[in-house]
Amino acid sequence: MAEENNMNKLLINILKTKGLTEEQVSALEQADITSKADFEYIGDFQTLMDISGIDQETSKSVMAWALGNKFESNTSSASAGAAPSAPIIVESADVVKCTHCGARQPKDYQTGDLCLSCGHQAEPVLNCHWCLNSGPGKFCRECGSEFLSASDYEIGMFLKREGESKNAIVKLVKEMTPQEKDSTWAKIRKTR
Repeated sequence: MAEENNMNKLLINILKTKGLTEEQVSALEQADITSKADFEYIGDFQTLMDISGIDQETSKSVMAWALGNKFESNTSSASAGAAPSAPIIVESADVVKCTHCGARQPKDYQTGDLCLSCGHQAEPVLNCHWCLNSGPGKFCRECGSEFLSASDYEIGMFLKREGESKNAIVKLVKEMTPQEKDSTWAKIRKTR
């Protein structure tokens, strides 16, 4: 039967070791698949299955041999055990996302506008406890201090008057328990 095929004997033996029968080898020859380059032209095991009627496991084995590393890289992300790679998303520098829900804001967005998705202020404008400027984001654009939440702003101002450093204030406020904040608020009320 090997004499009838245009495939060389080595290729026929390799295909048989991959699980093909004589009939399947003949079907490949009739489909004009007679060299390893033809398998590379086919590209994937599904196309080989469609052309020749070979079962899935055998066609995967044949294509793995024919394509080598290319086949492994194509099937590694699709296999159940491998974690799919996340797509890389590149956004322009002027994209603004809501701090509450993460939704992108329109191009005509202005600082202080409400989010179209959740209705909260997309990029809250906070006051700096150190230099008294206000602005969006997590850090003051004037002095570089980290913004405190609006509820902790007065506590930050009090700690500044008490002589704490710019960076220590944020750390102290974040580490305060609710009881410590209440006692600090009591001190603030007494000074008014």
